[in-house]
Amino acid sequence: MAKVTVDGRTVEVPDSTNVLEACRAAGVDVPHFCYHPRLSIVGQCRMCMVEIEGVPKIQASCTVPVRDGMVVLASSEKALAARNATMEFLLLNHPLDCPICDQAGECKLQDNAVSAGLPVSRTLEPRRQYPGYDRTSIGPHIIADMTRCIHCTRCIRFCREISGTGELTFIERSGHTIVWTHEGKELDNAWSGCTADVCPVGALTTKEFRFRKRVWWLDKARSICDGCEIGCNISVEHRDRTVYRFLPRVNLAVNDFWMCDYGRFRSEELNGNDYLRPVLRAGGKTRETHWGEALNGVKAAVDAAVVKGPASVLVLGSARLSTEESWLLAQLFKGTLGVDQVEFHADLGPERKIRNPAVPGGWLIGREAAPNSRGAEAAGVARAGKGSALARLLDGSYTPEVLYITDADFSSRISDAEFVKALRRAKTLVVHGRRENALTQAADILLPVASLAGKEGTFVNVLGLVQRFQLAIVPPPIVRTDLEVFLHLGKRWGVFDPQWTAKDVFERMRGTVPGYAGLEWDSPAVVGTEPPVSPVSSYDALLERRLDNPAEVLAEAASAKPAGGEK
Repeated sequence: MAKVTVDGRTVEVPDSTNVLEACRAAGVDVPHFCYHPRLSIVGQCRMCMVEIEGVPKIQASCTVPVRDGMVVLASSEKALAARNATMEFLLLNHPLDCPICDQAGECKLQDNAVSAGLPVSRTLEPRRQYPGYDRTSIGPHIIADMTRCIHCTRCIRFCREISGTGELTFIERSGHTIVWTHEGKELDNAWSGCTADVCPVGALTTKEFRFRKRVWWLDKARSICDGCEIGCNISVEHRDRTVYRFLPRVNLAVNDFWMCDYGRFRSEELNGNDYLRPVLRAGGKTRETHWGEALNGVKAAVDAAVVKGPASVLVLGSARLSTEESWLLAQLFKGTLGVDQVEFHADLGPERKIRNPAVPGGWLIGREAAPNSRGAEAAGVARAGKGSALARLLDGSYTPEVLYITDADFSSRISDAEFVKALRRAKTLVVHGRRENALTQAADILLPVASLAGKEGTFVNVLGLVQRFQLAIVPPPIVRTDLEVFLHLGKRWGVFDPQWTAKDVFERMRGTVPGYAGLEWDSPAVVGTEPPVSPVSSYDALLERRLDNPAEVLAEAASAKPAGGEK
């Protein structure tokens, strides 16, 4: 460990730390563009200049390793003058199009221009343009505008060092240099959206979010991607009951700084419900009804089946349910009604992976297309395998009186008519559904439920980590969460209180569910806001706080001397 003094504040940091991170650890936010803790250090933008006692020239702080006893002057007149000059050069050719730029509101150039730039410009010549290289698609998800590029090379280094695909490079020379794809090649890898994340300006933006909503209007909720078992930490960004985008949320133990394109662009799937009221089908007729009649119908069907024997009921849980919901399901059907056949199925593949230097091999790999199979098993729901009730139902050797399916999209085979026909053999088919598909159309009792954005709870990821996701959007009127459905259904057998929240269920189950003992609902490890364990992990402190109060952080960045928010 090395003791470093920054603007009179002494901090102790690891010997491998650079001066920039030592400054941040001391609470002095040195502005920068090209530095990123997971990318190689190039010292290219020259924005993070500081004075170091005993060194005659000012230094790019990201390139200088700390040493014990080092004294850094990050806010000296000489350092501030160097940053002002760098910012002036950067703005010589940068277009003045902030009002129409999709990066406005989360642009690092804006932040640093206010905090580390001059209040006037001495620009006399026309700004440089790049005809043919502006507002151009360079891949399935990315739009490039090279008039805004500041040549920080973050995107180039991401493609070389993180994704390992190397699509981006510098082309041309001198004042005509731009970032572009290699000839004949698109920016098309499984993590291409991360290039827009690391871009500090509006040079790279995603097609899916471009011009949909100003970022300062977006509300943010901490959540977990449910696309696979990795459990990437994400920010669900929404407004007026519409989810506009997912962004990766830093968690050094799981997804580090990244997320894959598959998970990122699933955000639109959270919008809207095809079903807003429970539906009953009988005698070839379909009608909407109220929750009381629908749940009473479920109870009557289950009671009649249980009289014939517990094996007359098959309950299919889901690896997309929260652990709290799976626990309620198991407690109701197995604990109260004596139904042993409470199972779930999770599709395998395609394989997803995220770069993370903290895990062996450098990649975290997910092979299941669902986020919470481990949580479901821990809660008491069995995995459906060879010889299971579900397998016997599909091969025709078993027909239940009641088939209760808690997820209308529990398998990719739902679009297979023969698969649905096999499930439809049950005398009564109860389905939780949000989007219309072949299974919801076949259900005798359809219960409309909310999306991931409309509920809260915990998942257990591929590493066995318990991670909590927060409520982002209040579900439409009448639509309920799966947890509320189980609570109201359980009340009819006198076992649950409909007033319980996800937190109440968490408190009741954690003593019996493996992996949950000793955890707290609001603990940083569960919520995904673990305090920094090293100067490197403090890099994204502004991002984490912006999720809670964006106005406060922007005001802080503008008033600090020096300052500079990080994208």
